Amino acid sequence: MAGQTNRTDPRDDAAPMRTVLRTMEVLRALNTRNGATVTELSRRTGISRPALYRMLETLREAGYVGLDLSRRRYGLTMLIRGLAEGFNEEDWITEVARPVLRKLQKQVLWPVDLGIFMDNLMWIRETTRAASTLTIDRGVVGNRLPVLRAATGRAYLAFCGADERAQIVANLIEAREPGHEFAADRPAFEAMLDRIRANGYGERFGEEPHESGAIAVPILAGDRVLGCVNMTFIRRSMGPQEAAARYLGQMRQAAAEIASGAASLGADS
Repeated sequence: MAGQTNRTDPRDDAAPMRTVLRTMEVLRALNTRNGATVTELSRRTGISRPALYRMLETLREAGYVGLDLSRRRYGLTMLIRGLAEGFNEEDWITEVARPVLRKLQKQVLWPVDLGIFMDNLMWIRETTRAASTLTIDRGVVGNRLPVLRAATGRAYLAFCGADERAQIVANLIEAREPGHEFAADRPAFEAMLDRIRANGYGERFGEEPHESGAIAVPILAGDRVLGCVNMTFIRRSMGPQEAAARYLGQMRQAAAEIASGAASLGADS
């Protein structure tokens, strides 16, 4: 109609704004009681359970909240620190890990990655694949890999603390996802972990993707594992033992440099 104006009704933005405020309320509740069920969060915040499930799954997708599958309890991840402190995960990845990985890739030529454990998956948080002429699988930053199907995941499980490992294994068994059933075969699973500790690295070989293999070493900060340095190679060129014989020393040195640099930024606390 003539003279009609197109004005935005302020109420149109009310729902998104309320959602943001309620999400912050959930984060505050988890900060007070880190490790809470949806029922407990609903009682504490007054938010309905269906709405809480949506919020918590969104926060899980963003990496700020993790889920203990066996106990159905949600908790904050290390990423939440970046919302409250000067330090965040990107500091040690960009300032420390990235230059170390670039130097390592020039030494070994094969592509190398930084894998981080979060919410029962291994995440590729940094990679040199674009810089390596030997790259055959173009994995990108942000890719998530099943723990028991990745060299980084196997190395992480072998070298992390016993309590943390027990909780991760319980979550993997509870999830009932392909590949995780191996965690329930305790003799075989423990034998794999012992072999990794003896060798000093995790490996993937003869499994998908079949054209490549990988070895990974932990980034150790005291009794914690900050992440793992991974090297991927063409399967027909060598096996894990030959790869380790050639490159394990450089990979361990890179992991030690990353751990030292992360400690200087407070990332190991």
